[in-house]
Amino acid sequence: MISHEYVIDNTTISRYLAAIMFKGISRMMRICLLLLMCLHLGNPSIGFAQDVTVKIGQKDSLYSAILDERRSLVVSLPDNYEDGTENYPVLYLLDGTTNNLLDARLVTFNLKMDMIIVALANTDRDRDMMPLSRPSYTVENPKAENFLRFFEKELIPHIDKKYRTKNERTIRGRSLSGLFVMYAFLKEPTLFTNYIGNCAGWFADMDDYFTQLAEDAFQQKSNFSGKSIFVANSLSDPLDPKQEIHHAVLKFSKLLKSEVGELVKFKYQTYENAGHVPYASFYDGMKFMHEH
Repeated sequence: MISHEYVIDNTTISRYLAAIMFKGISRMMRICLLLLMCLHLGNPSIGFAQDVTVKIGQKDSLYSAILDERRSLVVSLPDNYEDGTENYPVLYLLDGTTNNLLDARLVTFNLKMDMIIVALANTDRDRDMMPLSRPSYTVENPKAENFLRFFEKELIPHIDKKYRTKNERTIRGRSLSGLFVMYAFLKEPTLFTNYIGNCAGWFADMDDYFTQLAEDAFQQKSNFSGKSIFVANSLSDPLDPKQEIHHAVLKFSKLLKSEVGELVKFKYQTYENAGHVPYASFYDGMKFMHEH
């Protein structure tokens, strides 16, 4: 019998903790995170020396006619999902790696947010996340519009049919997928309720494209009613030494506030000395959505 459970072992847990060790997390916090993982993931008796496997979700996949490929995902359900009949909001997690899924589970646990988490694995990240190609970031075949249609026409209907969902959707991206989150917010603002872009934005040679996209989108103001968007960047990002992305988001923020500021809950947060993709920005974004 083939198992559709998605499990991790203690080696994966150790690698996860090693990865976050370089993101400003103290030793005590790492220990607390491990204990939270043991408790939250259903293994309260885990010892530090024993071999374990921990279920963090279930494998799923669907064939996309739009993308002409099969897409793999892991779906993580709330603890009491199997015992009840309640419907849940959905968090769509771009760059759906094991580490990012663990981050999402810990963040939602700490914020006491019961959500279905859909972690979507990448196949061709540049193609899916980028709507254009520019000298600052060249992409051979930018097809973000197709990727967005995949969400609308295939992935979201698949999840809504298979799981007990609410009509409350959050999409989260980081770095390049954070740019896609901002693109999705402007291109299809009614598709999701909340948009979280961590280390998100665009370089100066893309500004004309995104400014025009925003100006066109904000003509239909009612599409943005009740939406939330959280964008975060590091002011010491080694991939943006001239702060081109930061200044682009400042310009975007001003336009958004002037055009749909009364309709949209928006926050742009920056971090000093945080490197690329500030670790705290995911938690801060989810907290912003949770409190507003």
